[in-house]
Amino acid sequence: MAAFIMAIGLLGLTALQTLALRSTTTSRGMSTSVLVADGIMERINTEARQSYLGMIFSSAPTGATRYVGKAPVAPGVKPTDPVPGGAIVDYFDFAGTPLTSAAGAYYTVSTWVDSQVIGNGTSGSTDVFRVRVEFNESPDPTNPGQYVKHAINLTRTVIHA
Repeated sequence: MAAFIMAIGLLGLTALQTLALRSTTTSRGMSTSVLVADGIMERINTEARQSYLGMIFSSAPTGATRYVGKAPVAPGVKPTDPVPGGAIVDYFDFAGTPLTSAAGAYYTVSTWVDSQVIGNGTSGSTDVFRVRVEFNESPDPTNPGQYVKHAINLTRTVIHA
């Protein structure tokens, strides 16, 4: 009888360990996605400040800004809406390292201008940027062949030239 009770307890501990491992993976994925999104937002903020000061953002491939100065793509997109067409898409691996293509990407980052107010000559333009990071965590145990999909959304308003 004692062995039976102990076996039931060990099965419960095994299930608990499995749940803890899944939660750890989800937590790491969410933490990394927030860091990736914050990195994109910081680059947008840097581009906006340099644009406002009349400086060239030299790390962009063309010597121009990558994010700032784009036309609005789709105003009023809600966090649950699909990513609008025309968004700038970047890819990152599991560790949050940028990739040059979608091959091997764990995180897909979409960035777009949600709304824009053009400056009047005495003040700069104002853009509202949206960044969405999406990743597929693991196969969904309740839905075979499907993945548990997670997404985070960040919004930032910046002033630029």
